[in-house]
Amino acid sequence: MKPKTETLFLQYLSDFCRDKESAEPGSDIVLNELMQLAEAHSLASIVYAQLQYTVALTPTQHHFHQYFLQDVFYSINRTFLLQEIAREFLSAGIIFICMKGSVFRDYYPIPELRSMGDVDLIIHPKDIKKADRIMTEVLGYRKFVDHQAVWTYILDQFQFEIHNQMFYENLTNHVDYISYFDQVWDHCHLAPVFDVESPNMYVPDEDFHFLYLMTHTAKHVINSGSGFRAYLDMVMMTRACKDRLDWSHIEEELEKLKLLEFTKVCFSCCEKWFDVQMPLEKKSLDEKLFREITEKTLRDGIFGFDNAENKPAASTKYIKHSTAPYTMAAIGKGIKKIFPPYEDLQLVPWYSFIDGRPWLLPVVWVYRWGYCIVKKLRHSINLLTEPFTKKKEVLERQELIGKWGL
Repeated sequence: MKPKTETLFLQYLSDFCRDKESAEPGSDIVLNELMQLAEAHSLASIVYAQLQYTVALTPTQHHFHQYFLQDVFYSINRTFLLQEIAREFLSAGIIFICMKGSVFRDYYPIPELRSMGDVDLIIHPKDIKKADRIMTEVLGYRKFVDHQAVWTYILDQFQFEIHNQMFYENLTNHVDYISYFDQVWDHCHLAPVFDVESPNMYVPDEDFHFLYLMTHTAKHVINSGSGFRAYLDMVMMTRACKDRLDWSHIEEELEKLKLLEFTKVCFSCCEKWFDVQMPLEKKSLDEKLFREITEKTLRDGIFGFDNAENKPAASTKYIKHSTAPYTMAAIGKGIKKIFPPYEDLQLVPWYSFIDGRPWLLPVVWVYRWGYCIVKKLRHSINLLTEPFTKKKEVLERQELIGKWGL
């Protein structure tokens, strides 16, 4: 990607944040590259909205308009689908909380421009079976389970994720985020979502939701990466809620969550990227660190899955979280790979026979070892030896995450 294309991309995001019309792109800008970058960050509609009045698209570039139409189409249809779910849940006595993009979108000047892959709902664990029956038998969704705390339901192009916990994994700084965000039921209120109102539908209180936004962003930074959409959410939320957010309380809570320095770094980046004013006392950002964060964020796209540099992310997270020396932590990660726990294996489709039968765990281990030796020996060896063969990359990633405030 040309540096000028990346600069223009960030300029368009800055213009959007400041409600400013964008200038016409220069003749040396390849629009296909610009939209490819925007799509990788799930921000194609926003870039198109800034672009549409400045340049005449050629017939081969009309698909740019489709990104915008697609997000509008999804937004309208999610309204009807959420109405259905809320109605059926109400009949079954299920209360739920909407979170993340479905709520953050209303902080945007044009909510439809805030893209999202799915709609996230939280329910009480006691309602899991009832909710599952409604989603699959009554409403006809297909279910996909990839974690103990979240179930994905798919209907055509639409996805709803139903969680029994707001947050469900450890980061690297030994804070119990899971228990902290289990308090969401004490920090929520009735509110419309996608213009849908229902007496059983809640959203998190804004202070609490902001704390979640920063924790969720930290999770993605530590794991594979986080694109610019999360930072736009920070800008849009702090701007829309500036008179409602209690920054003294938020700062105290960020300190408890060990995310205050991370938030300051993120806010400093937002100010530099988007030319906006962010709350809190900013961290003086080293120019080298800002450049590293910018380059990584550009390469990562929305969640960093396609960036090969993120392959050691899991090893980095495990070793950084461990209190043991590097070598011992790396050995511990290898042992966990060889003997994965029941909680991980029961959700793998081809090991589904173990679900509810933890005593079969040794059988799965033996089967898994045999399969890996026969079918993907080289890949398996690479995974086990990664903390040693890629130690330089792991340490460099640890250093960057540490400078980021994590």
